Order: sequence, then C-alpha cells, then structure tokens
Amino acid sequence: MSLPATSSIYAGEEVRKTVLDNGLVVLTKELHTSPIVTNMIWYRVGSRNEELGQTGKSHFLEHMLFKGTDRFQKGQIDLLTLKNGGGNNAFTSHDFTAYYFNFASNRWEIALEIEADRMVNCTFEADEFEAEKKVVIEELKGNLDSPWGLLLQELDAAAYKMHPYRNPVVGWLQDVARATAAEQQAYYRKYYHPNNAILVITGDFETDHVVESVARQFTGIPSGPAPASVTIVEPEQLGEKRIAVRWRSKVPRVAIAYHAPAIALPDSYVLQVLGVILAEGKASRLYQRMVEREQNVTFVTAEYGESKDPTLFQIRAEGRSEHEAEEIEASIYDELSAIVSGGVTGSELERAKHQIKAHFILSRERTLDQAILFGQVEALRGIDYIESYLQHVSAVTVDDISAACARHLKQDNRTVGHLLPDGAADEVDLEADDGEGIQ
Repeated sequence: MSLPATSSIYAGEEVRKTVLDNGLVVLTKELHTSPIVTNMIWYRVGSRNEELGQTGKSHFLEHMLFKGTDRFQKGQIDLLTLKNGGGNNAFTSHDFTAYYFNFASNRWEIALEIEADRMVNCTFEADEFEAEKKVVIEELKGNLDSPWGLLLQELDAAAYKMHPYRNPVVGWLQDVARATAAEQQAYYRKYYHPNNAILVITGDFETDHVVESVARQFTGIPSGPAPASVTIVEPEQLGEKRIAVRWRSKVPRVAIAYHAPAIALPDSYVLQVLGVILAEGKASRLYQRMVEREQNVTFVTAEYGESKDPTLFQIRAEGRSEHEAEEIEASIYDELSAIVSGGVTGSELERAKHQIKAHFILSRERTLDQAILFGQVEALRGIDYIESYLQHVSAVTVDDISAACARHLKQDNRTVGHLLPDGAADEVDLEADDGEGIQ
C-alpha cells in the first residue's frame, strides 16, 4: 500500500506525518522503551466553535462518544478497554477535543476500530442523552462550587467582550439544560469528520504496519464539509475592568488576566519565560516576595498557555486571612513595574530557560505525553512548531522580557477579579489605587 507521507524531526527522533485521501492527518512516533501504544484522536473543535446560546456542545459531545454506537453498545467501550488491560479518557478545551487509549503493544488495534466507528456511528438515544445531561450539569455545578472555578469563569467572561473564549468550556448552565439530542447530533455531524481530525499513535510498533492499519480502518470514511472558520476578533481593551465575586471562604483570592498573543507570535515565547520568572518555583520573584518575605499569600501562580487565538496571561494568588486583596494586588503590580523599569537578571533569565527546556524534554517520557504534545501542536499550529520552539525560547533576551511586560501586563489591558469572603464589607472599592508602576 502506497500512502503520501512527510516527515519531521523532534528531539532527534522521527515523527512521521501521513495524510489520507479523506483528509485525516496521522502522526506516528515509535517509542520502544516500554511495550505500550497510545492511540489518540484530536478533533479541531472546542468551545471556540460554539455559537451564542449553544455553549457546552463540544464538552457534552465528548461525554456522548462513550455512550456507544450500533456496534459498540453502551458500556462496551470501557469493558473492552478493561478486558484488554488498557485505559481510556478524553478532554475538551477551547480549541479542540481529544480522546485517548493506552494499551499493551500486542492488543492496541481495538482502539483504531473504536475510533473509526464512533467517528460516524455515535448514537443519541433520548434516554441516554437525558441521563448524560444530568451528569454534565452536575460537573458544571461542581466547578461553580469551587472558589477558583467560580472566579475564573467570571474573569474570562469579563475579560473577553466578543470572542468565544469568554464562554466556559463546559458551557453556561442554561444552555446545557435546554440542549436537545437533535441539536447535539447535528453538532456531531458538522465537526466529526476525518478532514477535521488528527490521529496520533505513539509507542512500541512498526510504523509502516501502523499506517496500513489506520488506512484500512479510516479510508472508507468520507470527508465532510470544511467547518466554518472562527472569524471573531477580540477588540483591543482600552481600560481596566474589575469584578468582585462573593463565595463562602475565609480568605481573599485575586485573579488578574492580561490579553496576550496567540501561539507562535514572537511575544508568546517571551511571556512563557516571564511566567516562569514570576512564579515558577521557590526562587521566582512573586514567590520570594509574597510567600517568603511579605507572607500575604499561601500561593501565587503566573501562566501563559498557547492558544489558537489571542489568549490571556493570568496571575492568581490566594491570600492569607489577615491580608486583603488590594494588598496582594499592590505587591504584584510593584513587581511588574520593577521588571519594566529595571529588567530581570541574567541568572533569572537563564534559570527560566533551563526550567522550560527541562520540562519540555523530561515531561514527555511516556507515550501518552508524546501523543498529547504532537496532537496539541498539530491542532493549534502545525507539527513544525516543535522544531524551533526551544530555539525561540533560547533567543529571549532581558530586554525582550521588559518590553513584553510593558506592552502586555499594563493597567489598560487587564481584568481584575476578587473572590471575597462572605461577610466582607458591602461596599467594594473597584477603583483601587495602584500607586506608581505599571499604569
């Protein structure tokens, strides 16, 4: 069997990319360190693709794909996984939905049969749909019954004016509650096609045999219409936004979101390095200042995660009960101002780069880790993003850090959320005095 294929190199080992005639992208990577194969399929659909009033469709569909097909009845997918000594799971994000199986290398091909079948034959029986809706609603409510889940949902909704990243991945409760099986099935038919999917297989196998097996299972599935592109562009934020949320708690929590660029743009690499300098490990700036010296928080994090569209750089902190949210904010802004005016040290920069490189390499040892890396990168940007990733990180300079901090982590570009303990003062100051520094 002759199939078109292109190859790219990651970490000195070959990743083979094959595209079937129906548009299915297949990425294969041999890893012979253990007798395990990970089979993972990614669909280029997530909450960013959902229309107003129809939120939660992607996540709900993830649940329904485990409810069975005409061939694999309810419960049979999990039973076959268990009988063959494997494991399976799935997850949904703003940008994609992914499903994976882990099996021993002598019995993994049942995963191909399952994925090929449920790409086209998922059932949406009314009773099963309504039963699963209750499960999804309970998951949604559980997320809202946690302090960070509630605060971050409100923060995203406030930070974005137009872009669908403002909506929770699990959907808004009212949308999920009124969803119908017919609507969900139509969404499935719209997005679940081979030309909208990426199949990643990593582990202990011989590549040519795997590609032939994939072709045998999937070539009979026709391509679908190309899904409509998401064309909504979030307008520039022209002033600080502030929200306050009350929840049963004895400590304040602060979350700050800054608009940030999409994956692979120059400042995206700089912001990843900045996030490590600010809050990765006990030597980081915010940890040293706020946890060690001032002791006004129990933890503080800063992160930028690559996304298909412009995203958010977030800083979050959980205060100690005797400290107020405004004090926590002031410490964060003062540290950002110091980076803008005085930069970071060469040792801070090198430490951050070393941590990113170590995490990039050492956290990809399992077949599942590799499959997640390849699938996510291909879905967001293309597998060649890996080729130059560490080069871009290594090229970040001290001046780049200061410039990106000034450009993105500024007052007019931020949305600030406070989660306030019950019993806090009825009047909340939403015009906090920032003092000097980033404005």
